[in-house]
Amino acid sequence: MKFAMIAAAVIFVIAAIVFTMGMLAPKDHELSLSQDYPVPVSALYQLVRDYEAYPGWRTDIKSMQKDGELRYIEESGHGKIPYRIIEDKINQLIVSKIDDPNLPFSGTWTFEFSDKNGHSQLRITEAGSVPNPLMRFFATYVFSHEKTMRTYLDDVERKFKQKT
Repeated sequence: MKFAMIAAAVIFVIAAIVFTMGMLAPKDHELSLSQDYPVPVSALYQLVRDYEAYPGWRTDIKSMQKDGELRYIEESGHGKIPYRIIEDKINQLIVSKIDDPNLPFSGTWTFEFSDKNGHSQLRITEAGSVPNPLMRFFATYVFSHEKTMRTYLDDVERKFKQKT
């Protein structure tokens, strides 16, 4: 009985610490990463804009499903997440927004394309919100907001190396 009481107390203290750290983490975040590639901007833009081809080169994507002209559903280890393209300027900019208000997080991904003397740069900015303190704890301290963007940029690099 004493062991069970101690175990319950330890679990309670750990849960309280996790919840408190989640409450202290900012609900909203904005983070940008960029990388240069030895390809024309048009090739980089085309790769990023061709959502249906993502499962062929993005390591964390199981499937992509087009759902209308400007909406697509991405399936990964995190489940199915619908996105809507809210801005698209050919070879310059793509902004996509999570398109499900019932998810425990929301936000946008902005892809900016620029020319660097015949090479191109891709800058990704994630502007997100995680209202739930428990989800915020894991997003901030366990999974990292940066991880998905870093993986995306690395996958782009790997894809262009395959073509050469």
